Amino acid sequence: MRHGVGLPSRLLRRTIRIMRFVGYFAVQLVQANLVVVREIVTPGSGLCPAIVRIQLRARTDDEIVWMVLFVGLTPGTLPLAIDRSAPALFVHGMHVHDETAFRLRLATLEDRLLSALRPATATGQPSGPAGDDDRG
Repeated sequence: MRHGVGLPSRLLRRTIRIMRFVGYFAVQLVQANLVVVREIVTPGSGLCPAIVRIQLRARTDDEIVWMVLFVGLTPGTLPLAIDRSAPALFVHGMHVHDETAFRLRLATLEDRLLSALRPATATGQPSGPAGDDDRG
């Protein structure tokens, strides 16, 4: 019976993490759209295209696919290739004025996505390496 008590609690925590990710991504999506709209209205004023290699913490095929999907949904970014051996993602960005900030933005997206995708442990933290800092 004790196992049944923990299940609703874990389900609630995971639902909250998923909703936080959805809210976070919605804000990011609106901000990215505003940047693209500004570029359309004032052509040439803010373009700084670059291809950036992003070290991933996503390990399973599902996690990598979800990351590629959300990067691709964000205006101004385009996933180009996946290095499965690392794993890493090559992303084209239209507005990469600061490569470190661009990497950080995508790392934050990945961290929040992994938090939403991975099941919670008894402590409420996502299982797996999402909490490890192994970015290069």
